[in-house]
Amino acid sequence: MLEERIESLLNVLEDKSVGIAVGVLKDGDVIFKKTLGLSNIEHKVPVKNSSVFHVASVSKQFTAMCIALLEEESLDTSRGVLDFFPDLGRHTRKIRVSDLIYMTNGLPDFYDVSQYIMGMRESDFLTSNEAYALLKRLRWLQFEPGESWSYGNSGYFLLGRLVEIVTGLSLNEFATREIFTPLKMEDTFFRDDNSRLTKDIVSGYCNFNYLHPGSFKVPVEDTEMVCNALDLMECAGAGQLWSSIDDLLRWERNFHLNALGVDPQALSRKIISPGILGNGKECNYGYGLFLANRKGKSIVMHEGGCLGFNSVIYRVPDESLSVVILANRNDFLRKMLDRLGVETYEAIADEILEGSSISAGQKSKPQTEEELTEDWLELMKSGDKWFAERKNANICRLFVDEGLLKLNMNGEEIFTLTPSQGLRFEERDKMFRGEIKRDFREETLSIIGDQEPKLFQSFLEPLSKGELSEYSGSYFCEDVQTGYDLTVSERGLLFSNTDPHHDTMDFEYRPAIKDIFYTFAPPYIPCYFSVEFLRDKDHTVEAFIFRDYDNDGREFLRFSRV
Repeated sequence: MLEERIESLLNVLEDKSVGIAVGVLKDGDVIFKKTLGLSNIEHKVPVKNSSVFHVASVSKQFTAMCIALLEEESLDTSRGVLDFFPDLGRHTRKIRVSDLIYMTNGLPDFYDVSQYIMGMRESDFLTSNEAYALLKRLRWLQFEPGESWSYGNSGYFLLGRLVEIVTGLSLNEFATREIFTPLKMEDTFFRDDNSRLTKDIVSGYCNFNYLHPGSFKVPVEDTEMVCNALDLMECAGAGQLWSSIDDLLRWERNFHLNALGVDPQALSRKIISPGILGNGKECNYGYGLFLANRKGKSIVMHEGGCLGFNSVIYRVPDESLSVVILANRNDFLRKMLDRLGVETYEAIADEILEGSSISAGQKSKPQTEEELTEDWLELMKSGDKWFAERKNANICRLFVDEGLLKLNMNGEEIFTLTPSQGLRFEERDKMFRGEIKRDFREETLSIIGDQEPKLFQSFLEPLSKGELSEYSGSYFCEDVQTGYDLTVSERGLLFSNTDPHHDTMDFEYRPAIKDIFYTFAPPYIPCYFSVEFLRDKDHTVEAFIFRDYDNDGREFLRFSRV
């Protein structure tokens, strides 16, 4: 039976306490609905159909629908954001409201800055006004507005405030009047007050190691080590929509047969139309919705992830199919992907549309083993090889795993390589090629792909405590009012935020190449995260900047030595 097959997919996780609500809508009818696990672990409260989850970034489509409804009245999304936020800064003068919708605005992500630069915990209390004040201090753009695309939260946070400016109502009040009440979504709201009492609210949880990471320690997976994940944010727009599986299935029924707005059909077309970049290309993002294709069918979807919660709404419009999944673990979808080898919502859709999906635990066929050549065997016999690239702050590790040569890029992606003579290699799927060159005992790595070539330097030999002391001291950034004290450790530098409460970036950073240090603290920081020290004309260390290989602009935040 279909129900049994879908349940078998959901039962692959060992931790049966994970609270899950899953619903499937097909041709207007709910054909599957199931709740599993606990809404609250401490009190053994089970999840039920009315349990209210934080849906995180799935919220964005609701914020965007509010904007679309206002467009039917008088809102012109071609207007500049400074018309609504005159104190946001002159650097935003070319950003239009439509750039906020389609994420073509170039604004830095205030969530990333607050957590990964300022050291704020995800559980820290941050009001909408505090977030806006921070955004005003981030005086740069990642790119020229309208010319590129980058996922972020700042634009949708501003859209939530824009609704308030235009209507005189809070985002929640407007959404309740125009969306939730007409669709009878009685358990749904934007939370702009974290003291609000909510019936059947779900508690969020995460793995203990996520909130208690250590530098250069790979945590042992332990399903018993679960801790509370308190979410106190009040920044509605990019997130902070709370809802139940029953309400979201009502939302999905309306998606496939819209009854909202003055012209429901035009509104339906608008929200799934992609943004257009300055070069005429589509950005594959609509009104808070990712637009894609899979197996020859159009897909409209969005995931959500935050401290303690994971969610997704996945749609195949041509099949009138929606899959909704809510969970009270921030890593639920990732763990399911690890076990199934395919996204859970894709597997469920395949079961319904094709009568088959990948079986639980099924892995892809093993790759044919590529033997290492003699020069590669000689190079790798001393262990892993580490390299860093200064221009974009990429860090990679070459290693051998079960006889295969592999490359870990930035701690996030692992590629299998086909080695050849002369210390050359090609990525198995021909995405890129490269080689290692040796010159006076120094090794360099070059990688050539679709983008410009990247040149990596090999890691330095460990620095002495005397050499490390050159970097120690106190540093402060005026723009974000954040400081760090740096002290010498056995293998690098210990960073300590001068505000003891903001401690999420207090890790050991080890030397990579000259003046660049990096850390690795999974699962909280699952990638290689680096800082670069800057020198004055006398070659004395005078400041540091956080680096990011995604070029998000955090290098503009300069921490000067004091």
